[in-house]
Amino acid sequence: MQSEVSYLGIIVRVIGSKLFVDISEDLLSSTPIIRGKLYKVGQIGSFVKVPLGSLNVYGIVTMVGSNPIATVMEDSSFPYGRRWLEIQLIGESIGLQGFQRGVSIYPTIDDEVHIVTDKDLKEIHATDSPSAVSIGTLASSDSLPAYIDVDKLLSRHGAIIGSTGSGKSNTVTSILRSLTSGLFPKSKIILIDPHSEYHTALKDYSKVFSIDDITNPLKIPFWGLSYNELALVLFDKKQAADTAQDISIQEKILEHKFGICDKLKSGSIAKEAVTIDSPIPFNLKKVWYDLYVEENATVDEKQDIRTAAYIKDGSDNDIIGSWENLVPPQFKAPGTSTLSPFIYKTNKILTSYLNKLQGKLKDNRLSFLFDVDDFDGETLDIEDLLGSWLNHDKPITVLDLGGVPFEIMDMVVGLISKILFESSFWGRYIPGFGRQRPILMVFEEAHSYLPRGGSSATVTGYASRSVRRICKEGRKYGIGALVVSQRPSDLDETILSQCGTFIALRLSNTQDQGIINAALPDNLGSISELLPSLRTGEAIIVGEAVKIPSRVRLPLIEPRPDSGDPEPSKAWKDVSVENPQFNKAIEFWRKQKVEKT
Repeated sequence: MQSEVSYLGIIVRVIGSKLFVDISEDLLSSTPIIRGKLYKVGQIGSFVKVPLGSLNVYGIVTMVGSNPIATVMEDSSFPYGRRWLEIQLIGESIGLQGFQRGVSIYPTIDDEVHIVTDKDLKEIHATDSPSAVSIGTLASSDSLPAYIDVDKLLSRHGAIIGSTGSGKSNTVTSILRSLTSGLFPKSKIILIDPHSEYHTALKDYSKVFSIDDITNPLKIPFWGLSYNELALVLFDKKQAADTAQDISIQEKILEHKFGICDKLKSGSIAKEAVTIDSPIPFNLKKVWYDLYVEENATVDEKQDIRTAAYIKDGSDNDIIGSWENLVPPQFKAPGTSTLSPFIYKTNKILTSYLNKLQGKLKDNRLSFLFDVDDFDGETLDIEDLLGSWLNHDKPITVLDLGGVPFEIMDMVVGLISKILFESSFWGRYIPGFGRQRPILMVFEEAHSYLPRGGSSATVTGYASRSVRRICKEGRKYGIGALVVSQRPSDLDETILSQCGTFIALRLSNTQDQGIINAALPDNLGSISELLPSLRTGEAIIVGEAVKIPSRVRLPLIEPRPDSGDPEPSKAWKDVSVENPQFNKAIEFWRKQKVEKT
């Protein structure tokens, strides 16, 4: 065996599953040529093989070194010191059974160690699993495909992490294309896209819902929120206890819900089963209008709102305002204590709340959330929302949140996640849905709304709570999560701890590297030291979805995601525009709407 060209050396020390190998003095070159291919000896993360009869034990190189010259001066055979490798065992193959993780028989002293060739690598990474899909090639051999297991990626969740410029968006696009390339014709992926990056890169694979898009407008009905969640956005309500104002508003909301609960398109609900937090449609504009009337009306007959005393216009018509346009009605000034019109409500406690509510409803940035009059429970219901997201001819649904205000991004992502999780939970046995057609949710830029500690600018940890539930329980109901971030150390710890697969691109921050180091199995922590030197588009993949930790080269996707950096060296040479339209920038700012010029 020592005569084979792949012979590397012998084992001189064994500590558990860790081996120390003395490199043969006959191996004169660190780049031997085996069967016409050049191999590099001692590459961190490369594989070696220990033949034990019909059993081959495989390991990964975790350290390489050489003894000082002074210790071997008496032996002229080793003028440069004795060279050695530290190996971590990872698996074995027996006969024709193929590679499997774990070791049944451990090597011992003087057992031979050989370089792993492309033939061996093919055996290690080969798979006949119907759930495996190729996502790229091995970095050590461009001719060998790299696979991930779709079942384990979805059911055990995953994370794609990498510094800015490491190829993260390209990796997301490449993997999503691989998952939806035709091997799984009923695949369904929901991509949360906070920065509008994926319109072009996934245009042939996805249906995109965007704010202000006429064809596919993004609508997320606010009534999917509980009252406290909604009040946090509308009134900045942070306390758990309800105030008198909250109780008044809740009573009006329940009144509207009771009026629709027996007419719902998705099936009637008994009034006794309806609570303030039930996801039943109600018109928030009408709630505002009705409460405004009760708060400000004067009446011809005491305490009878039906006799409201409206001011009349030039045509002698009552100025009743408009709930659709949020125009308040106008009432006559009250008379004396004995003369009409009388003040309908003397204890005015809702003025501040109604002003805040009107302001939120008029905010164009929030129209996707509050301007959802079609979702009235009769014309459209949540079933129609799910149908538009999940029941179309594309495998990917991109929810473009590019126009969503940062301060409510947390709440919006949480509401989307809640709608999909609750629907999957309650519909897990429905054919074509739930467990019968699992969903993979991809959370791009996850650190901005799934932060460590569970807090953000305005809404406290709503998205984190929703996504935590997906990560903890989703696999049982057919919903998985793939979080994408450039700062894993800033991500929610619980969510990250539930990720069974990590796809790590170049990372230069030591805290971020530590996250991967902790996730590496089999004491392979030294591989994390490769993270700062990975090439763009190259990743280390570890965890449930791969047979062994692998260094993978992902293909460069065209057209690329719209996430590239501006190029000052080119832009600063362009003299074609002398007078930029600053007025347009201010106009778009005031409208809270970006238009391409």
